[in-house]
Amino acid sequence: MVSKMVEHSPQCVKCNVLRCSVAEKDRRVPSSCPTVRYADLIEATKEKYHLPENEAVIRGWHGLMSKILDPEKSREKFSWTRVDEIMEYAAIRGMKRLGIATCYALLFESKLLSDILEANGFEVVSICCLCGEVNPQDMGLGGNVFCNPILQAEVLNCEKTELNIMVGLCVGHDILFLRHCKGETTPLIVKDRALGHNPVAALYTSQNSFYNDRFIRKPE
Repeated sequence: MVSKMVEHSPQCVKCNVLRCSVAEKDRRVPSSCPTVRYADLIEATKEKYHLPENEAVIRGWHGLMSKILDPEKSREKFSWTRVDEIMEYAAIRGMKRLGIATCYALLFESKLLSDILEANGFEVVSICCLCGEVNPQDMGLGGNVFCNPILQAEVLNCEKTELNIMVGLCVGHDILFLRHCKGETTPLIVKDRALGHNPVAALYTSQNSFYNDRFIRKPE
């Protein structure tokens, strides 16, 4: 039963047809293709894009992409950093009050980000993960410090930030932050202690013969 479910579950990363990226809609796709398997959800999701809160995000994204992918400035798309994109998206949406939810270990980077945002006319509220000074023993945990992503989210909710930026929250803490945050949120830095916060490098090095056994364990 499990193998059958996996067989028919969407596996887009393994698809060699990629009909969704071309105009040739007569191409035959595998039975696991979500466009075919979940055809009933297509219209339902299209309707959700017309909800005001979702339409605003899509229009913001479209406005951003129209600048990044301007056909008359084709080489400029390579000059857009993630910081540029976040600021431009916020500007297109008319957002002025931005929040930064940061790990304490990346306060330096978050200070640089805050300075850039303020220099570009944004109001910035920044919240460190250690806010609240909760004793971990009170939460049934060991250690000397307790990260508080739920409080980070609730503070930014109270501060009525319009767009929040996550900077290096731990795996798990990011989940809790997103679960409790009411404002729109986008990541800037994803923590990776081994790779200088560049997690995609793990994927690239996994293809190098020198590193591939780090992630792909050979049977004993």
